[in-house]
Amino acid sequence: MTEYVMTLDSASNAAYITFTDGDVDKTVDASDYANVDLDKNGKIVGIEFLTLNVPDDLVNSLILFDELKDESELLNKLIETSRAAAGS
Repeated sequence: MTEYVMTLDSASNAAYITFTDGDVDKTVDASDYANVDLDKNGKIVGIEFLTLNVPDDLVNSLILFDELKDESELLNKLIETSRAAAGS
């Protein structure tokens, strides 16, 4: 499983999951609920949840990224954590 750091921002009802400490080269809209930051080599630096109230199908949007194809368990845990933080 991938190691990560999740930062919750309850004031803005958002969260960021950091996978590496690399520089962000571009941001890709993964869905209406999440953006994925990529480095210059296309590796995932982090994922931004735009809201802590994310839908069940967000995992399906995120596993389209090659690095996350085998991380559905991790992504589901992150979604559970974000929902718990949102009080959902």
